[in-house]
Amino acid sequence: MKRLLPPMGTLVVFESAARLQSFSRAADECALSQASISRQIRQLEDNLSVQLFDRHRYDVTLTDAGNHLYETVQRSLAELSSVADELRGLSKRNTRFTIYSDLSIATHILTPVMDLLQERFPEIAFNMHSTYEPIEQTQISFDLGLQPGARAKNEFEVRTIADDLVFPVCSPDYYKNNKRNPNAEELSQLPLLHVDYDNRGSHDWADFLKQFGAVLPQQHEGPVFSSYQVCLSAAEQGNGVALGWARSVNHKIKEGALVRLSKLSSEVTDGVVIYRKKHQEVHPITEEVIQIIEGSLQPCE
Repeated sequence: MKRLLPPMGTLVVFESAARLQSFSRAADECALSQASISRQIRQLEDNLSVQLFDRHRYDVTLTDAGNHLYETVQRSLAELSSVADELRGLSKRNTRFTIYSDLSIATHILTPVMDLLQERFPEIAFNMHSTYEPIEQTQISFDLGLQPGARAKNEFEVRTIADDLVFPVCSPDYYKNNKRNPNAEELSQLPLLHVDYDNRGSHDWADFLKQFGAVLPQQHEGPVFSSYQVCLSAAEQGNGVALGWARSVNHKIKEGALVRLSKLSSEVTDGVVIYRKKHQEVHPITEEVIQIIEGSLQPCE
């Protein structure tokens, strides 16, 4: 294997130069001189007997061979980084607990119980990574993950702890100026606000309307948001109708920031799902943390 592998140090330099498309920026990132970067790239090209970069005056671009190598090197280095991070954390295993959560769940379910968790486990440092990036795509090591939808069961231990409810919401002013309790067909003609859920199986307007026998018109146009929270903000400002998840919008409805426009609703049976990596050592407090989170959840209405 040692004879077949290229010089390992050159691969880190190659990954940086390929990602940044610049030898000079790679030199800054790797704390090396630009001449050293060029020399190591040339060493790698000589070892593989292929040209990896097309050199230009101000930048570089990958050749087909370079692209092929980059995909493998980037994936391999990411996996090595993840394992190294996990190993570094072993010594702190029992003093740190990391939760990786969907942003909405973190905001509306986890944040209210953080004081309770810290009070119950004063010796534990809780780290929360909240994002819309799917758990199955992250390289971050975590003890407990939470997101809507039960997926990637071959890789994770998956357990549903709560359902959710999806229904149309809008601003109070929009509600006053439009028909109350529209049916699905009438809803399909309104200015709808969309969220790009990146094919993660989350409910969108097409799925919602289909359950009630209506179809989203092909010519229908409406703003598409990458963030569910931003979509809700647009609805609060009267820009249209959004699909709200009960556990994240009920407090806004109580405060009067949003109004439920229609009685139509769709139940999401796996609204809050727990994820744990298979074959990973279970943190001693994991089950107690799950019980505290689950105990804080009220029936969805």
